[in-house]
Amino acid sequence: MSKIQVEVRFTDKLESIRVGGQDMEIPNAIKTKSVEEWFEPAAGRVNWDGLGAEIKAMDFSNEKNAVYSFLFNGPEDKKREFMGFVESFCLGEEAQQETQEETEQDYLHNAQNYQQAGNAEMAFQNYMVAASDYGHPEAQLKVARCYQNGVGVAKNAENAVVWYKKAAEQGNAEAQCALGECYYQAFGVEKNEKEARRWYEAAATQGNATAQYMIGRLYAELSYNEAAVKWYTKAAEQECPEAQYELGDCYSYGIGVAKDLEQAFEWYKKAAEQGNATAQCSLGYCYENGIGVEKDVIKATEWYQKSAEQGNCRAQCNLGYCYANGKSVEKNSAKAVEWYRKSAEQGYAMAQCSLGYCYGNGEGVEKNSAKAVEWYRKAAENGNATAQKNLGGCYEYGRGVALSKAAAAEWYRKAADQGDVDAQYKLGLFYKNGYGVAQNQEEAVKWYRKSAEQGYADAQYNLAELLLSKDGKEAFKWYQKAAKQGHADAQDSLGLCYEDMDMEAGAQNSLSFLYDELELEREIEIDIYSGMGVETDSAKAVEWYRKAAEQGLGSAQYHLGRCYEGGHGVTKDLTKAAEWYQKAADQGHERAKKALKKLQGCDVGSAVAASAALGGAALLWKILRG
Repeated sequence: MSKIQVEVRFTDKLESIRVGGQDMEIPNAIKTKSVEEWFEPAAGRVNWDGLGAEIKAMDFSNEKNAVYSFLFNGPEDKKREFMGFVESFCLGEEAQQETQEETEQDYLHNAQNYQQAGNAEMAFQNYMVAASDYGHPEAQLKVARCYQNGVGVAKNAENAVVWYKKAAEQGNAEAQCALGECYYQAFGVEKNEKEARRWYEAAATQGNATAQYMIGRLYAELSYNEAAVKWYTKAAEQECPEAQYELGDCYSYGIGVAKDLEQAFEWYKKAAEQGNATAQCSLGYCYENGIGVEKDVIKATEWYQKSAEQGNCRAQCNLGYCYANGKSVEKNSAKAVEWYRKSAEQGYAMAQCSLGYCYGNGEGVEKNSAKAVEWYRKAAENGNATAQKNLGGCYEYGRGVALSKAAAAEWYRKAADQGDVDAQYKLGLFYKNGYGVAQNQEEAVKWYRKSAEQGYADAQYNLAELLLSKDGKEAFKWYQKAAKQGHADAQDSLGLCYEDMDMEAGAQNSLSFLYDELELEREIEIDIYSGMGVETDSAKAVEWYRKAAEQGLGSAQYHLGRCYEGGHGVTKDLTKAAEWYQKAADQGHERAKKALKKLQGCDVGSAVAASAALGGAALLWKILRG
């Protein structure tokens, strides 16, 4: 065993260190550092492995357990500080004589004991000896983690990378994975996805599940989906919950693998049962909607609850929805608001929109239109189309904000551009009428059409109205679509499309036809809907009038009364005509009032007069039709 003298000279900085009579090469960056930092490896480009390692590197005896005697020339306070670290790092003669029989495993064992006892500083020091003096990869990994998390030593990201790299280069899979994470997250080193992938792959090929999951993510980000699935599967089979969740998504959406909802459900379930909050939320969604499993709203709520309690914002929002609508739980608007708020405060746009709705309608919270606007705006600025549409509504009607049709149009447009069917309809309406934008019929048609193609009945009807004078066949098509959805105005218009244009027959069959404005208006009204390539069919006209009339539409009630009065498509029945005229008149329909009045006062003489008047009226009709 050899004894080596280590002489340190210090003034206001470290001047020199001699080991066994030889000068040590000390980087200038180290000379100006604190005494404690002399004992630690330097980060970055500074070539310094810590004083203990540097001393051993100068020892020509090749004896691992050489004894070092330290002589410090400098201020007394610095000497005390220096000798304290010498003792802590077990470098001094006395400490080495006491521990000369110890091996690297002893240091590791001691470190673990100190760790269990809660003495993080001594644990770190023992790990450091095993790491620096013996180059033990497990100890190097522990030292790196201590530096990363600030356990037993001050946090130092750069030093953490140094020690992760030492362990990684010795093939330690955990260190390789951690080093990959450092490069991926730019922790203690510049971001470098190529280096991240290299170290992740090194760890992944050794079977490290976390690295397998991460290499899967990196491949997914590059759209190498098949490769991503391969690595996710390897990690998932090792019970990595994050990989199980991602694999569930791959099967759910058919990314890199054939779509298989049952498989998706199974992987979500495996991850959820391990406590993965995102998977718990997805599992709840599967149960709620019967995706890959039989629908079960009770289980859906249970999983939403588990996920929400872990802070998952999507689950919190979904749980809020369950309480708002009494879905498998007792309806509780206040609880709905509570969960919406938790989610909204995390920036989840859908929850922000729902919270805005609650404030706007006083559900679970005192009604406050200004607060509604506040939350709608947050959600709208986060890109939520429903919130953009609702904010547009607030501006349109001046709810919680100064009325502004222009601002309403702006928000409707943002929502419409995202495909919101209501906003598209609203934008069509604004262009048709010049609300907040310059009136433009072509733009109105464009936006009505977008909404109509998504099945919005009001848009289908309004589109038909705009197309009526330009393209009767297409107008008829949209009337039909809206009518079949129960749109009363469209049903009434469809009746006009089918109604018989035979004016003379109508005159002969109508007791109230005194060739005043009523019958003339009828013929003009029907003529508007002609030219659609539709065969006239009075029975069908009656059928559609009836559908609309039974919904309480005054014009349809009037038209149905007219059919009963004249026997158009239905057996003539003046009593029923009067009934339908009365219903329309009760709603303020002026022509129905006139028709009812004339019907009630009509006699045989009136019918004769009507017949005599036919020739003149028919001539007028021919003139009107050209």
